[in-house]
Amino acid sequence: MKSYEPLLIVLAFLVLISGKPVFSIARRAFILVAFFSIFITLSYSVVLYMNKQSFWHYFLTVNLRSFDMVFLTLLFTRKVNLYEAVAFSKDLSFLLVLSVSKIMTMQRAFADYTDALKSRTLKKPTRSQIYDYLGSAIAGFLDKNIRESKENFEAMKSRGFSV
Repeated sequence: MKSYEPLLIVLAFLVLISGKPVFSIARRAFILVAFFSIFITLSYSVVLYMNKQSFWHYFLTVNLRSFDMVFLTLLFTRKVNLYEAVAFSKDLSFLLVLSVSKIMTMQRAFADYTDALKSRTLKKPTRSQIYDYLGSAIAGFLDKNIRESKENFEAMKSRGFSV
């Protein structure tokens, strides 16, 4: 039995338990794994090919394993309400709310940076303008994260969480 055959069995099981949203979950999982595959497994497969070694086994095993994990994660987040799952613990609930708040803050900041780029360019931005935008966006994200992390640390400390 090849190492990727159990992964196909796992995938079949996940498809069976997922129910109606199987195609939307599979599509999202495929897109996420495709990004991973382009950068990681494709480059490693090219190196194996150039060394005249078989790369299909590696390519199938790693990508099926990644697809299974992403599919299971997406299925889990669709089926399980995380807020109810951690409701038994005040600390975990607070940590989840803090994490979701951080994600939403970063999404707003990204939207603000994107809107700023659009408002400052009349035509399609050049490559150098995009690089300048990315550099300032990354610097802004880092600065914002450092500032907010210090504030969150102080807030958690004042509420009695031992951090």
